[in-house]
Amino acid sequence: MSDRMESTEKERIEETEKIDIISFAGDFLYGLKKLWLLILVLTLAGAGISYFRTSYTYTPQYVASATMSVTAPGGQYIGAQTASQMAEVFPYILTSGVLEDVVAREMGMDSVPGSISATAEEGTNLLTMSVTSDDPQMAYDILHTVIDCYPEVAEFVLGNTSLTILDETGVPSDTQKEVVVRGSYRRGAVMGAGAGLVILCLYILLKKTVKSKDKLKSQINLPDMGSLPYIRNKKRKKKPEQNKVSLINERTPASYQEAMRRLRIRVLKEVEENQTKTIMVTSSIPGEGKTTVAVNLAISLVRQGKKVVLVDCDLRNPSIADFLGITEQRPGIDSVLHKKAAVTDVLTEIDVNGENKLTLLLGEEEEKTDISLLGSKRMEGLIAELKNMADVVILDTAPAQLLADAALMARFVDAALYVIRYDYTKMYKIREGIQALAMSKIKMLGYVFNCDRNSGDGKYGYGYGYGYRRYGSYGHYGRYRDTGKRDKKEDLSGRVIKD
Repeated sequence: MSDRMESTEKERIEETEKIDIISFAGDFLYGLKKLWLLILVLTLAGAGISYFRTSYTYTPQYVASATMSVTAPGGQYIGAQTASQMAEVFPYILTSGVLEDVVAREMGMDSVPGSISATAEEGTNLLTMSVTSDDPQMAYDILHTVIDCYPEVAEFVLGNTSLTILDETGVPSDTQKEVVVRGSYRRGAVMGAGAGLVILCLYILLKKTVKSKDKLKSQINLPDMGSLPYIRNKKRKKKPEQNKVSLINERTPASYQEAMRRLRIRVLKEVEENQTKTIMVTSSIPGEGKTTVAVNLAISLVRQGKKVVLVDCDLRNPSIADFLGITEQRPGIDSVLHKKAAVTDVLTEIDVNGENKLTLLLGEEEEKTDISLLGSKRMEGLIAELKNMADVVILDTAPAQLLADAALMARFVDAALYVIRYDYTKMYKIREGIQALAMSKIKMLGYVFNCDRNSGDGKYGYGYGYGYRRYGSYGHYGRYRDTGKRDKKEDLSGRVIKD
């Protein structure tokens, strides 16, 4: 029994390690796709910097060398062992300073302006001496002086020997620059690529975002309402309405429509079984696609024959009108909450399939708005009035972790649908947003995993492009800044804020 338990535990550990390795490999490839340009730039920059630095700081080095046979006086052959011994003791003779002193004295100098080395050809009596200097003639002169003086210095160690020159380079030329420079830019490229890979590994280890629903299930206690595939966007200037991932857009791929249909089925089950009539759609931070989900869920429900009212409760940054291509300025939810207009006077209807209509209560572009109204009796009364007009009321709210708007009005709403975008939001922000809603005692319908790249359905020409323009003027939320480009906002890390 014990052996079986140990075997099971071992298999479980091995499976966990296998999953971790596969997960890391997947994260590595995904990170590589995102950072490949940075790695390429660092590689080229490293190669270029190293190349130019070496080219400008390179000092020519001239190497004069000669190959000699080691013989005894009278031409008597000296064995390979003696030649090898001469090469082995050469470093000791050099470090002792005796040879350099003799050579310097012979040349009439205080010191030798170059470096000297010697190697023995294995199995022969041949010895090769080399002298390196920054002056070619000096290198040649030092070499011959060393050849003349070396037997005299080595006599105390090896006895009486002589050196016979068999081959020499003559006055050398600089042949090393090309080799040195080529090696330098290769080393620079390797260092640049290494720096890029270090950044990639740090990116993988420190970016605690969610890339799978399995991770979500282990971190948060919410029902899984389904996934919506990532749809890549190809901007069309002539037909901007086709840039939206909308069920009204005929170019939206069937995979996305099918995923939305599955979400609608789950939501309808909740509506019918628990008499849920008001649903808040929110997320942790801007850019997770909550407006896209809210609009498409409303359209899908209308196509199913339900009477739906879609309300833009994001007072700071109303975006439903922009999403649906409504450019006409008209009174909206602000006017109703400030008692400037009746709700029936500001409602708008749009066709979704030629037969059924979606009712909208849009937001207004106001410089200043009273956010506390979201938690007021007026808001409670407005939601109650809308419930009497429709089968389902969907409220698109501001991000729950970033702002308190959603939590303020949560006590007037039956349930909340939480949108979480693939590889976008850090896990602690997701938990904080859910906790903020949970404190209001609202029922959490579940989460939608948006832009899911694991679904394999995202190879199409669409995406999200709904920018958050106005959160920057509210206290500590000012970390979201305007880049000066239309429909593009970035936080301080340079991430584009979209919704």
